[in-house]
Amino acid sequence: MTQINMTAFGLSARFAVLTTEYSNLITGRILSQEKGLYRMISARGEQFAETSGKFRYEVGSVSDFPAVGDFVMIDCAQSMGNAIIHHILPRKSVFIRKAVGTAHKEQVIAANIDTVFICMSLNND
Repeated sequence: MTQINMTAFGLSARFAVLTTEYSNLITGRILSQEKGLYRMISARGEQFAETSGKFRYEVGSVSDFPAVGDFVMIDCAQSMGNAIIHHILPRKSVFIRKAVGTAHKEQVIAANIDTVFICMSLNND
């Protein structure tokens, strides 16, 4: 099995130092998210992941869940099935907007980003 170089996916020395605390887990990066299921990349390749029950119980708000771009510590012990997300590494940056609806909640769009391009129509569409 070919190992994937995670530095190509943004794993810098800053994040590598933070991973040493979790010696029994693997570092992954969230590529996309849909209804509690995350597509992520790790040194083992691309796979799906979900948060552990303990993680869901301890999370304080919706913005504390993994977002696209987050580096996470996962357990891939199972040969089949989804990886389990146990921790999110501290974010370098985060892009947040107001969540849809009347509630005053926040929605994390992306994390650990360096450049953002915002495109808008000039005709109010």
